[in-house]
Amino acid sequence: MSKISEVMFDVRNIERFLAEGEVTPEQVQAHLDGLEDCSDNMETSAIQMIGHERSRRAVSSEEGGQEEDES
Repeated sequence: MSKISEVMFDVRNIERFLAEGEVTPEQVQAHLDGLEDCSDNMETSAIQMIGHERSRRAVSSEEGGQEEDES
């Protein structure tokens, strides 16, 4: 097994490294258990997606309009 690095625990890589046997599920869990809880730093925000197809349909529905058929 190769040397364990932070890159191996990146969410974009973890499945590949698990499949290749580079890290074990136990190592992943130990890494996750060792992470600092930063939930106090979170901020909630609201977004509105202007010009996005789903957003246009949702706004249309809220305004009493009819949704377009996607088929």
